[in-house]
Amino acid sequence: MIAPVTSLAGLVDRFTASLRSGGPYRAPDEAERAAADALAVAIAAGDGVAHHAAALGFTTTTVAGRAALVADPCSERSWGLLLLPRAEPSLVVEVPHPAADLRTEQIGVAIVEALPDALYLQAGAHRHAGAPAGARTRADCPADVAHRPDSVFARVAAGLVAHRGVPQVQLHGFADRPDVDAVVSAGAATGSVVLEETVTRLAASGERVRRGGEPGCEDLSGTRNVQGRVAARHGTVFVHVELSRSLRRSARRRERVAEAVTGAVRSAT
Repeated sequence: MIAPVTSLAGLVDRFTASLRSGGPYRAPDEAERAAADALAVAIAAGDGVAHHAAALGFTTTTVAGRAALVADPCSERSWGLLLLPRAEPSLVVEVPHPAADLRTEQIGVAIVEALPDALYLQAGAHRHAGAPAGARTRADCPADVAHRPDSVFARVAAGLVAHRGVPQVQLHGFADRPDVDAVVSAGAATGSVVLEETVTRLAASGERVRRGGEPGCEDLSGTRNVQGRVAARHGTVFVHVELSRSLRRSARRRERVAEAVTGAVRSAT
Protein backbone atom coordinates (compact mmCIF):
# COMPACT_ATOMS: atom_id res chain seq x y z
CA MET A 1 0.00 0.00 0.00
CA ILE A 2 1.34 3.43 -0.98
CA ALA A 3 1.60 5.78 2.00
CA PRO A 4 -0.43 8.99 1.72
CA VAL A 5 1.46 12.17 0.91
CA THR A 6 1.31 14.69 3.75
CA SER A 7 3.82 17.34 2.66
CA LEU A 8 4.34 19.52 -0.40
CA ALA A 9 7.86 18.16 -0.81
CA GLY A 10 6.56 14.59 -0.60
CA LEU A 11 3.98 15.23 -3.29
CA VAL A 12 6.50 16.83 -5.63
CA ASP A 13 9.16 14.19 -5.01
CA ARG A 14 6.75 11.33 -5.72
CA PHE A 15 5.49 12.98 -8.89
CA THR A 16 8.97 13.83 -10.16
CA ALA A 17 10.30 10.32 -9.47
CA SER A 18 7.80 8.95 -12.01
CA LEU A 19 9.08 11.08 -14.92
CA ARG A 20 11.15 9.46 -17.68
CA SER A 21 12.82 10.85 -20.78
CA GLY A 22 10.90 8.31 -22.86
CA GLY A 23 7.61 8.99 -21.14
CA PRO A 24 4.35 9.93 -22.87
CA TYR A 25 3.61 13.55 -23.76
CA ARG A 26 1.82 15.57 -26.39
CA ALA A 27 1.35 19.30 -26.77
CA PRO A 28 -2.16 20.60 -26.04
CA ASP A 29 -4.43 21.28 -29.00
CA GLU A 30 -6.10 24.64 -29.66
CA ALA A 31 -9.07 23.98 -27.36
CA GLU A 32 -6.77 22.77 -24.60
CA ARG A 33 -4.56 25.82 -24.94
CA ALA A 34 -7.67 27.96 -24.52
CA ALA A 35 -8.52 25.94 -21.41
CA ALA A 36 -5.02 26.60 -20.05
CA ASP A 37 -5.53 30.33 -20.65
CA ALA A 38 -8.80 30.11 -18.72
CA LEU A 39 -7.05 28.25 -15.91
CA ALA A 40 -4.52 31.07 -15.61
CA VAL A 41 -7.32 33.63 -15.32
CA ALA A 42 -9.05 31.49 -12.67
CA ILE A 43 -5.83 31.20 -10.66
CA ALA A 44 -5.28 34.95 -10.88
CA ALA A 45 -8.84 35.55 -9.68
CA GLY A 46 -8.84 32.74 -7.14
CA ASP A 47 -12.13 31.38 -8.45
CA GLY A 48 -13.20 28.45 -10.63
CA VAL A 49 -9.78 26.82 -10.60
CA ALA A 50 -10.95 23.23 -10.07
CA HIS A 51 -13.37 23.39 -13.02
CA HIS A 52 -10.76 24.58 -15.51
CA ALA A 53 -8.12 22.23 -14.10
CA ALA A 54 -10.43 19.24 -14.59
CA ALA A 55 -10.92 20.21 -18.23
CA LEU A 56 -7.18 19.71 -18.69
CA GLY A 57 -7.08 16.39 -16.86
CA PHE A 58 -5.68 17.69 -13.59
CA THR A 59 -6.73 16.19 -10.28
CA THR A 60 -7.29 18.71 -7.48
CA THR A 61 -6.16 17.73 -4.01
CA THR A 62 -5.12 19.42 -0.78
CA VAL A 63 -1.74 18.89 0.84
CA ALA A 64 -0.37 20.75 3.87
CA GLY A 65 -3.11 23.34 3.63
CA ARG A 66 -2.58 24.09 -0.06
CA ALA A 67 -4.57 23.14 -3.10
CA ALA A 68 -2.55 21.18 -5.65
CA LEU A 69 -3.31 20.48 -9.31
CA VAL A 70 -1.71 17.21 -10.39
CA ALA A 71 -1.59 15.78 -13.90
CA ASP A 72 -1.27 12.06 -14.58
CA PRO A 73 2.45 11.49 -15.31
CA CYS A 74 1.60 8.25 -17.12
CA SER A 75 -0.66 10.09 -19.57
CA GLU A 76 0.23 11.99 -22.71
CA ARG A 77 -1.51 14.93 -21.01
CA SER A 78 1.15 15.04 -18.30
CA TRP A 79 1.06 18.81 -18.34
CA GLY A 80 2.16 19.83 -14.89
CA LEU A 81 1.99 20.00 -11.15
CA LEU A 82 0.87 23.23 -9.48
CA LEU A 83 0.80 24.18 -5.82
CA LEU A 84 -1.59 27.09 -5.48
CA PRO A 85 -0.94 30.06 -3.21
CA ARG A 86 -3.02 30.70 -0.12
CA ALA A 87 -3.98 34.14 -1.45
CA GLU A 88 -3.74 35.96 -4.78
CA PRO A 89 -0.44 34.93 -6.41
CA SER A 90 2.41 37.38 -5.86
CA LEU A 91 5.14 35.20 -7.40
CA VAL A 92 5.45 32.19 -9.69
CA VAL A 93 8.26 29.77 -8.89
CA GLU A 94 8.89 27.75 -12.04
CA VAL A 95 10.57 24.37 -12.52
CA PRO A 96 10.51 23.66 -16.28
CA HIS A 97 12.87 20.67 -16.35
CA PRO A 98 12.06 18.34 -13.42
CA ALA A 99 14.09 15.13 -13.34
CA ALA A 100 16.33 16.44 -16.13
CA ASP A 101 17.63 19.33 -13.98
CA LEU A 102 18.32 17.31 -10.84
CA ARG A 103 16.55 18.51 -7.66
CA THR A 104 15.55 21.92 -8.94
CA GLU A 105 12.05 20.97 -7.84
CA GLN A 106 13.24 20.61 -4.23
CA ILE A 107 14.57 24.17 -4.26
CA GLY A 108 11.33 25.42 -5.78
CA VAL A 109 9.20 23.75 -3.13
CA ALA A 110 11.37 25.20 -0.35
CA ILE A 111 10.82 28.70 -1.74
CA VAL A 112 7.06 28.20 -1.97
CA GLU A 113 6.88 26.79 1.55
CA ALA A 114 8.48 30.00 2.82
CA LEU A 115 6.26 32.28 0.72
CA PRO A 116 2.57 31.42 1.22
CA ASP A 117 1.47 33.72 -1.63
CA ALA A 118 3.78 32.09 -4.17
CA LEU A 119 2.53 29.65 -6.80
CA TYR A 120 4.62 26.61 -7.69
CA LEU A 121 4.54 25.71 -11.39
CA GLN A 122 6.30 22.53 -12.49
CA ALA A 123 6.36 20.87 -15.87
CA GLY A 124 4.57 17.54 -15.94
CA ALA A 125 7.05 15.58 -18.03
CA HIS A 126 10.76 15.14 -18.61
CA ARG A 127 11.96 17.70 -21.15
CA HIS A 128 12.64 14.97 -23.75
CA ALA A 129 9.34 13.12 -23.31
CA GLY A 130 7.32 12.76 -26.49
CA ALA A 131 10.16 14.04 -28.68
CA PRO A 132 10.48 12.63 -32.22
CA ALA A 133 13.52 10.49 -32.96
CA GLY A 134 15.00 13.22 -35.14
CA ALA A 135 14.68 16.03 -32.59
CA ARG A 136 17.75 18.27 -32.71
CA THR A 137 16.70 21.52 -31.08
CA ARG A 138 14.90 22.39 -27.88
CA ALA A 139 11.91 23.64 -29.84
CA ASP A 140 11.60 20.16 -31.40
CA CYS A 141 10.90 18.71 -27.94
CA PRO A 142 7.21 19.26 -27.11
CA ALA A 143 7.75 18.85 -23.36
CA ASP A 144 10.59 21.39 -23.12
CA VAL A 145 8.22 23.99 -21.72
CA ALA A 146 10.83 26.74 -21.35
CA HIS A 147 11.05 26.83 -25.14
CA ARG A 148 7.51 25.92 -26.18
CA PRO A 149 4.85 28.64 -25.96
CA ASP A 150 2.14 26.06 -26.73
CA SER A 151 2.61 24.17 -23.44
CA VAL A 152 0.16 24.37 -20.54
CA PHE A 153 3.09 25.49 -18.37
CA ALA A 154 3.84 28.41 -20.70
CA ARG A 155 0.18 29.40 -21.09
CA VAL A 156 -0.40 29.49 -17.33
CA ALA A 157 2.77 31.50 -16.72
CA ALA A 158 1.91 33.92 -19.53
CA GLY A 159 -1.64 34.37 -18.28
CA LEU A 160 -0.50 35.24 -14.77
CA VAL A 161 1.95 37.78 -16.17
CA ALA A 162 -0.63 39.31 -18.51
CA HIS A 163 -3.48 39.49 -15.98
CA ARG A 164 -1.59 40.29 -12.80
CA GLY A 165 1.98 41.18 -13.74
CA VAL A 166 3.21 38.38 -11.47
CA PRO A 167 7.02 38.12 -11.12
CA GLN A 168 8.64 34.85 -12.15
CA VAL A 169 11.64 33.00 -10.72
CA GLN A 170 12.71 30.05 -12.85
CA LEU A 171 15.13 27.34 -11.72
CA HIS A 172 17.50 25.40 -13.98
CA GLY A 173 20.60 23.23 -13.72
CA PHE A 174 23.85 22.87 -15.62
CA ALA A 175 26.77 20.44 -15.57
CA ASP A 176 29.67 21.56 -13.37
CA ARG A 177 32.00 24.15 -14.85
CA PRO A 178 35.17 25.67 -13.42
CA ASP A 179 34.83 28.78 -11.28
CA VAL A 180 31.03 29.11 -11.29
CA ASP A 181 28.23 27.69 -9.15
CA ALA A 182 25.30 29.84 -10.25
CA VAL A 183 24.40 32.05 -13.19
CA VAL A 184 21.62 34.58 -12.60
CA SER A 185 20.03 36.56 -15.40
CA ALA A 186 16.85 38.27 -16.54
CA GLY A 187 16.65 36.31 -19.78
CA ALA A 188 15.13 38.57 -22.41
CA ALA A 189 13.63 40.83 -19.72
CA THR A 190 15.29 43.70 -17.89
CA GLY A 191 17.00 43.70 -14.51
CA SER A 192 15.14 43.96 -11.23
CA VAL A 193 15.59 44.29 -7.49
CA VAL A 194 14.78 40.60 -7.13
CA LEU A 195 17.58 39.71 -9.53
CA GLU A 196 20.13 41.98 -7.85
CA GLU A 197 19.22 40.74 -4.39
CA THR A 198 19.40 37.13 -5.55
CA VAL A 199 22.93 37.69 -6.87
CA THR A 200 24.01 39.45 -3.68
CA ARG A 201 22.54 36.86 -1.34
CA LEU A 202 23.85 33.85 -3.27
CA ALA A 203 27.34 35.36 -3.28
CA ALA A 204 27.09 36.09 0.45
CA SER A 205 26.21 32.44 1.06
CA GLY A 206 29.54 31.40 -0.46
CA GLU A 207 28.47 30.49 -3.99
CA ARG A 208 30.47 31.66 -7.01
CA VAL A 209 27.90 33.69 -8.91
CA ARG A 210 28.08 35.08 -12.41
CA ARG A 211 25.57 37.05 -14.42
CA GLY A 212 23.97 36.04 -17.66
CA GLY A 213 25.86 37.23 -20.71
CA GLU A 214 29.29 37.08 -19.08
CA PRO A 215 31.96 35.31 -21.16
CA GLY A 216 31.55 31.57 -20.81
CA CYS A 217 27.98 31.88 -19.54
CA GLU A 218 26.17 33.02 -22.66
CA ASP A 219 24.41 29.68 -23.09
CA LEU A 220 23.11 29.85 -19.52
CA SER A 221 21.49 33.27 -19.86
CA GLY A 222 17.97 32.18 -20.85
CA THR A 223 17.55 34.78 -23.58
CA ARG A 224 15.46 32.39 -25.72
CA ASN A 225 13.30 31.34 -22.80
CA VAL A 226 9.63 31.97 -23.65
CA GLN A 227 8.66 32.95 -20.09
CA GLY A 228 11.39 35.59 -20.09
CA ARG A 229 10.18 36.91 -23.42
CA VAL A 230 6.66 37.24 -22.07
CA ALA A 231 8.05 39.17 -19.10
CA ALA A 232 9.95 41.45 -21.49
CA ARG A 233 6.77 42.24 -23.43
CA HIS A 234 4.88 43.13 -20.26
CA GLY A 235 7.73 44.82 -18.40
CA THR A 236 7.57 42.37 -15.49
CA VAL A 237 10.18 40.63 -13.36
CA PHE A 238 11.85 37.45 -14.60
CA VAL A 239 14.80 35.87 -12.80
CA HIS A 240 16.50 32.92 -14.49
CA VAL A 241 18.65 30.94 -12.05
CA GLU A 242 21.08 28.29 -13.33
CA LEU A 243 22.69 26.08 -10.70
CA SER A 244 25.60 23.66 -10.98
CA ARG A 245 25.11 19.95 -10.47
CA SER A 246 27.40 19.89 -7.44
CA LEU A 247 25.36 22.63 -5.81
CA ARG A 248 22.09 20.84 -6.52
CA ARG A 249 23.38 17.58 -5.05
CA SER A 250 24.04 19.25 -1.67
CA ALA A 251 21.03 19.60 0.64
CA ARG A 252 22.64 22.47 2.54
CA ARG A 253 23.49 24.39 -0.62
CA ARG A 254 19.99 23.86 -2.01
CA GLU A 255 18.67 25.26 1.25
CA ARG A 256 20.90 28.32 0.89
CA VAL A 257 19.63 28.95 -2.64
CA ALA A 258 16.03 28.80 -1.43
CA GLU A 259 16.86 31.18 1.41
CA ALA A 260 18.59 33.59 -0.99
CA VAL A 261 15.66 33.71 -3.41
CA THR A 262 13.12 33.98 -0.60
CA GLY A 263 15.05 36.84 0.95
CA ALA A 264 15.38 38.56 -2.41
CA VAL A 265 11.63 38.40 -3.03
CA ARG A 266 10.82 39.69 0.44
CA SER A 267 13.29 42.57 0.11
CA ALA A 268 11.65 43.64 -3.15
CA THR A 269 8.14 43.66 -1.71
